[in-house]
Amino acid sequence: MKNVFLQLSIIGILFIFVPTGMKANTAPDSIYTLKHVMKIHIAAPDSALKLLDVMENRKLEKLCLINAQRSLAYSQKRQPQMSVNYALKALQDTALRSKRLYYLQIMSCIATAYQRLADYEQSIHYLTEGIRFSREIGHKQTEADFLFTMGENYYALNQRQEAYDYFKQAIQLLENEKEFRMKPTLSYFYGQLTNYLAEEQKYDEAIAVSDKREELINQMKKQKGVPQGYIDQQLSYLYIKQAYLYAQLGIQEKASAHFEKYSATRHSKHKAAHIDITAYRLAMKQYKQIIDYYQKTDLTQLTADTISREFIGILSNLSEAYRGMNDFQEVLQYQQRMRVIEDSLNARNWKNEVAELATIYKLQEKEWYIRQKDEQLRNSFIIQTLLGCAFALALVLLWLAVRHINTIKKKNQLIAGKLDSLMSYEEELEKLHRQIDESKIPVAEEQEREDSINKDLFRKMERIIKDEKLYLMPELARQDMLARLSVDKNRFAQMLQENTNMTFSQYLTDLRLKHALTELKQHPNYTIQAIAEVSGFSNTRHFQRLFKAAYDMTPSEYKRHIQGKQPLEPPTD
Repeated sequence: MKNVFLQLSIIGILFIFVPTGMKANTAPDSIYTLKHVMKIHIAAPDSALKLLDVMENRKLEKLCLINAQRSLAYSQKRQPQMSVNYALKALQDTALRSKRLYYLQIMSCIATAYQRLADYEQSIHYLTEGIRFSREIGHKQTEADFLFTMGENYYALNQRQEAYDYFKQAIQLLENEKEFRMKPTLSYFYGQLTNYLAEEQKYDEAIAVSDKREELINQMKKQKGVPQGYIDQQLSYLYIKQAYLYAQLGIQEKASAHFEKYSATRHSKHKAAHIDITAYRLAMKQYKQIIDYYQKTDLTQLTADTISREFIGILSNLSEAYRGMNDFQEVLQYQQRMRVIEDSLNARNWKNEVAELATIYKLQEKEWYIRQKDEQLRNSFIIQTLLGCAFALALVLLWLAVRHINTIKKKNQLIAGKLDSLMSYEEELEKLHRQIDESKIPVAEEQEREDSINKDLFRKMERIIKDEKLYLMPELARQDMLARLSVDKNRFAQMLQENTNMTFSQYLTDLRLKHALTELKQHPNYTIQAIAEVSGFSNTRHFQRLFKAAYDMTPSEYKRHIQGKQPLEPPTD
């Protein structure tokens, strides 16, 4: 729940104000607008990112605003490094400061991303700027959000006094405001502060804060238009926390009374309610009730994923309950299960980090490709301009031609060097994938796998094709792989599209071209025809065209670079 109000409050304001002066030049119902992207980015961040790519290609919006939305989408995908990268790119455009709410959004994204990366000092740096800017424009709710998040950072740094000072500033700022729209945020702050105080066993102070929250909820309850479901939810959070606090103080009568109030709320019947209920029963030393509840319940149905911190928390509660019953054999069994899940969770996090690294690599590769194309366009413009000059500039044109040849030489050398680096990086990435696959830890039968079917299917196909070098067979067809994988053509096409964004033919061509690069390096004396044949191409001219289109240089030019022969000439084929 951290930073939920910080992000959602800014998003809500942006959603209202985007139409003013920032609409794309499209039809009102177009999906290629920032308003639509903000509408879907929480539920469908991947779709939002695809729309933003189209908007950038069509130049429908300022790039700084597009990158700001990309940062928000990656934040929803729990990829903080990608989120902060795009946020910093957006921040490079000084025009962003004129879009005040977008500027606040960027401060929020960067602060949140650094907080998730445990880089609290950087998070504090950007929160300081966000607080200053919020005060400058008089946006008090956002200022309060930033202040409270600042306190959370200091709490994580174990600087508790500074943390509570910022919590107090945020709460006092909202307590002094009469606008009703700020009351839900204030209620959230009260709840979070109660949790922090309880964590430090400051139960009396926590009860005092919860009493303030109860008074606030009763005020909101009298307000017209407030959804009853929201009030019920707030009261359930309040009552179960009060019951827990009184139980910790040993005041069981009050604890039981507040638990009865909690049980009367509709929200107490929610699937996730067992977490707070178990914490209360542990405080009340009601160990048998905890064990009886979980024994009657399918534990795999309590969480969306059994390889998660939430599921480890359930097992930890059971372990504590059996410890209270002095059944240490059961305690040991649950602790062993927790260790297995912890190892599986670490392995999954490792895979996620590798996936994010691969995404960053692809992004850098794309940016490099764009820079190369821009350089080609600039060179082409120079050549066309020089060809239009008068005969009197012939000597100058000759000098420029020589310079251009040297530029092409350096460019091809750079491309060849980049290709070598990219091939080396891809080999390292493949080794990492294999290490991950070999180090997978077996887990219990009830533990669910989150890996998608299509991704597993693609990895299986990739292993078969690469290990058996099937891509070197010119006659290899899609039907052959359908038979090997026992899947239909629709599933096969969907799997390829999701994992490579290519057709099967394009995928094979990519593997063959990479194999050709390796062959050219290992056997520089082979003819181009021989390289084409050993790489799975039946037609040499077709191979040359594909190589040129993929790497912006011909096989012969790359071969000369490997051999270190004469200076490379401008491409002619």
